[in-house]
Amino acid sequence: MQRAKYTEKQILCGLYEYWIYQIGTDTPFDADTRIDLHMKSDSRWATFSSWSELDLSGIFDDLERFFQFECTLEEWLQYFKLDIPITSNEEWEQIVAPGFTFGALARFIQNRATTVISFQPVTVINRECAPAGAFYGIRQVADEVSESVYSPHRFAPSTKIIDVFRGYALEKFWSQLRWMTEQRVPEIPSSWRDVNAWGCLACFLGIVAAILLSILTENSLYLIVLSVSAVAVWYGTLLYKHYSNPLPSDLQTFRDLAIFIANSDCDAVRTS
Repeated sequence: MQRAKYTEKQILCGLYEYWIYQIGTDTPFDADTRIDLHMKSDSRWATFSSWSELDLSGIFDDLERFFQFECTLEEWLQYFKLDIPITSNEEWEQIVAPGFTFGALARFIQNRATTVISFQPVTVINRECAPAGAFYGIRQVADEVSESVYSPHRFAPSTKIIDVFRGYALEKFWSQLRWMTEQRVPEIPSSWRDVNAWGCLACFLGIVAAILLSILTENSLYLIVLSVSAVAVWYGTLLYKHYSNPLPSDLQTFRDLAIFIANSDCDAVRTS
């Protein structure tokens, strides 16, 4: 029987995936970890002197898209008591902080993310088949990713995953599978995930260097050559991410993936 809700453990794994890909930090946390303290441990958020003044609506919108549900901003604010005027850090600690945890966030999402994808066994020709159930779940995840990236693809168990998903679409597909299976699906190498960011950085530094050299030497040739080279490096990283295959050697086809998930010890495949 398909579950009516994701488990809190699954949602927590999803929050960790979201924090990696959207917030940009892989610092671990658990249900009792306070969200504000976890965010403040990141240098990008540490400068906020008053958390009551921080606009979290963008993160709330992202989480709704990530977990496929909708609710109003008022629901978010009321649940976390962020609608209460806070005038000091002491009031924040007393009123908001005790309930501003990842566990509370997971339960909020759990009660609203009602479109649940299951990898539980299904009956095929009067026999229960775990890999078939996992494959059906994979198809559902693929359809969700395809709707937000490009037109849906049909594929068979023998189809290579890289022939259906590449680049950003593959990253999103794999991320969804990881949290739904409580991170039993192996992680894609961070070097592959972050290659575009490194390419952007290299492009930026190359253009800066080109501008400085052209000013110092009064030779515009440096600006042209180095700028073109920097853009070429950035474009090369885009091509690399799109055409390279970062998947484990034993998880190349959807059949490989279905069998792996079916044999995993996680709530997504349990029948009760």
